[in-house]
Parts: sequence; structure tokens; C-alpha cells
Amino acid sequence: MTVLQTSGIVLPKSVALTVAGKAKDTSTVAALTPAKPEIFADETYLVFNGASEAEVVAEGSAKSKYDQTVAPVVANRATVQTTTRVSKQLKWADEDDQIGIIEAIQEDQAKAIGRALDYLVYHAVNPKTGLVISSYTALSAASGVNNVYLGAALASATDAQFIGSVDNLAEKVNDAYDINGFALSKKYANAMRKIRVSSTYTRLYPEIPLNLNVGSIEGVPAATSGTVSGRLNNSASDILAIMGDYSLIKWGLVRDMMAEVIEYGDPDNGGDLKRYNQIAYRTEAVLAWAVIDPKAFAILHAGTAPN
Repeated sequence: MTVLQTSGIVLPKSVALTVAGKAKDTSTVAALTPAKPEIFADETYLVFNGASEAEVVAEGSAKSKYDQTVAPVVANRATVQTTTRVSKQLKWADEDDQIGIIEAIQEDQAKAIGRALDYLVYHAVNPKTGLVISSYTALSAASGVNNVYLGAALASATDAQFIGSVDNLAEKVNDAYDINGFALSKKYANAMRKIRVSSTYTRLYPEIPLNLNVGSIEGVPAATSGTVSGRLNNSASDILAIMGDYSLIKWGLVRDMMAEVIEYGDPDNGGDLKRYNQIAYRTEAVLAWAVIDPKAFAILHAGTAPN
């Protein structure tokens, strides 16, 4: 629950609102693979791994065959919501002076739901509490996912280790899959941004700007977010980057993102709204997702490989 009160806030008669604060994380999954509309049902993806190769048959010889299996992958589904309380006085001030606070709150809530997608897919973590959700399997813990290690702690890694990590990730992705997505943690992207060519002192990765809003690295679509390293996880995560075939992450909205105003009751165990002279704004969505084949992804970890 988030509570925003007007105590200590000066609301002048003429206001131009600027939403100031830390740069918000975004969803790398949403950036690297398009959403697919879902229905409210337990969807199962039938995975066909094409194994056929053309056979040259000599005249008069028998033709051989391929045995092909189809494996099912069941999609996960979760309801994601965020509720923000404000005092009614703040709502009235916003209505009278058109400050835009309420719009800013609802925009912030929508972005929070987008970030939740990454926490569910990569970490199986509830971003509000930072706790692991045992009923889901995170990509980082999935059977078959490829693990790569930087070779040193992030703070002490050499330029050569950072440069080599990109090649090591690409090498670990099963060669049967395409590499069409590269998700970077902000710390990893920042370290890569600092690497310079010794002879000219130009940046080795000029596509990583100061704001870390990466578009592509070496021709591969790339996105940066604190969700990759699990910034909100209660348990420390050593994940620095994820590379692979992002077309094999299927996700979508089972129900469109909806915003509602709640004026009565106790919607979040924070006390009766009328009693506290408050009003609540809630944004909610139902997400569905599935990782078709974890072998199509490589995850870069800080440190050295375990023995």
C-alpha cells in the first residue's frame, strides 16, 4: 500500500507539475518480444522442435523417417495490481488546479505492472514484497538454461572479462536458436559503457549512452533495466544479463489493464477510507506468460562458476 498525504505539501494556485524522482525500471521482456492476446484459460503451448533434414535417396533405395515428439508447455497466469491511497484534499486540489497528480499516479502504476512481468519471468518474485513465488519457475532457475560467469566480481572485473562475456553468452546459446534479444542489468550496462579503446579512447560500445537506454548491441536488440538483476528481490541476485531467443517468451494480457477509483471500504487493509478521509486508485491486470525452451537463453552471473 502507498499513501500520499497533503500534510507538508504546499499547493499553490498555479502549478506546473514535474514528476521528479529516480529513473524507473522498465520491462525488458515487453521491449524485446511483442505481446500476444490471451484468453482466460489454462493455455498450453505444443512445442514442435523440427528435426527434419532432407535425405538424398539413391535410385531404388528405401526412404527413412524422423521420429518427432511434441512437448507441452503450460502457460502461467497471475493477477497483478497496485493500489495507491491519497487524501481527498489532494484529489480536490488536483481537480481544481489541474495539477496532474492523479494522472501521474496512474501512469506510475501502469509502469509498475509492466516491471512485474520481468520479475515473474526472470525471477518468479513478487516485486511488492521481494519474495519468491514458489508456484512459478523462474527462467533463472529453469532446467536447461545456460549459465555463464563473468569470472570476477562486478567491481573487480577487467575490460577483457566484460568484452569476453558477450561472446561467452552468444556461444552458450544453443546453436539451434536465434539470438534476437539481449537484456542488460543497469550495473552491467554501465560497466560496459565505460570500456574504451586504448589507442583512441573512444567508447567500445558507443550504443550504450549515459542514460543506459540501449537499442542494440552488435546488431542484437537490447534493453536495460534493474529488473534483470532483480533490484527488488529480497535475496541478492548475481544476474548481470540475459541473452537468447526472446521469441520463445510468450506473454500477453488475459484481461486489459484497468484503472478504478475506490471511495469506500478497506481495499488494501490500510483502514477504512472514509475514516481516514482518503480515496484509493487501483490499476490491475491479469498476465500470462510461458518460456517455451530455457535452452534458448544464456544468463550471465557475476563471480566465478561454482565447483
